[in-house]
Amino acid sequence: MQTTVSHPLLICLALALVVRLAFVFVVFPAIAPRMHLREDGDAYGQIAEAVREGEYVDVTRGPVYPVFLAVCGAPMVAKVVQALLDTMTVWLVFVLAGRRWEAAALWAVYPFAIWRVAFIGKETMTAFLLAGYVCVQVAAFRGRRAWLWLAAGGLLAVVNLCKPTFLAWPVLVLALAYLHRVPLSRVAMLVAGMVMLVAPWTYRNYVVTHGAFVPVATERGGVTTFIGNYQPTLGLWEGPGKSEWMLAVQEIESGHPGASVVELDRIFYRAAWEEMARDPLKAVEICARKCVRFWFESAARRIGIGAVLVQAVFLGLLGIGLRRGWPWDVDSVLALTLIAYVMLVHALSYADLRFSLAVMPLVCALAASAFHARARRTE
Repeated sequence: MQTTVSHPLLICLALALVVRLAFVFVVFPAIAPRMHLREDGDAYGQIAEAVREGEYVDVTRGPVYPVFLAVCGAPMVAKVVQALLDTMTVWLVFVLAGRRWEAAALWAVYPFAIWRVAFIGKETMTAFLLAGYVCVQVAAFRGRRAWLWLAAGGLLAVVNLCKPTFLAWPVLVLALAYLHRVPLSRVAMLVAGMVMLVAPWTYRNYVVTHGAFVPVATERGGVTTFIGNYQPTLGLWEGPGKSEWMLAVQEIESGHPGASVVELDRIFYRAAWEEMARDPLKAVEICARKCVRFWFESAARRIGIGAVLVQAVFLGLLGIGLRRGWPWDVDSVLALTLIAYVMLVHALSYADLRFSLAVMPLVCALAASAFHARARRTE
């Protein structure tokens, strides 16, 4: 996989960095008060402070992003580093697209990638880490060397330690390996690489929770899954029905006053399942709605028509690129499967536009074929 730097790529990298830094230093401070934007809506700053003070016992978030914040210190430093990481993602997209600068340009100007670098949240880092993992996984499928599969497993572990959405992903890698006649021993190396890095953190969680099994973190998955499948509000977070799900959450919490964070998380998962089982047809309808929200709708609905237009352009280019790239090689199948996997996870739990950011680098890489008469990859 060649990665020779080209002049168009350098322009894309420079453009990406300048635009992101301008947004961090100029645009965001100007619009945040007017739009009532919360810089750190998930309270990562508090967890980072606990890391710095040596009192890190939190199990609600994976360790990668809180440790990153703790190392950065000031929020503005973290934002600048996020701008740099997202600029590096431009290069990773270029590599994934077979050295097509059009893919790099798409990510360089992608509005929601620019938007997220100004927030304290793991989305920018997750997109960077996931794109890096896919680069190595593609190389592993092509080269089939054992060390590449082990390295892919290590990177997948880091992705999960940032956002544990991908713990079940190796199952689909196994299916892809079988279809492409890759020895199953290679997938075993992938799993081994992931387990070697995740297992110490799982043991740490076992210790701090006094015996609970938490592979990485709860990520408040139980309560968000309950809210995302709460049928009276059609799984919406904001809107006129917000008081309804808030009351339902309060009732569940008050009914289990002595429950730990982990126990309460599992209680909410059971409540979500009961909510889905109550009316399966309605549950399917909500899941379908969440597939749309995953791509087009933010939780606060501040940029409704704008989000639809931007995403429609990028997804339209994806569709054209896939058509022109047929028949698909293992690179494309891997990327498409991962996109579908992430969308399905959020369709079953909770979905809005920011969760699609993790796979948008893959969308940009695949969309690059839309600018060519037919797909050609540089080996």
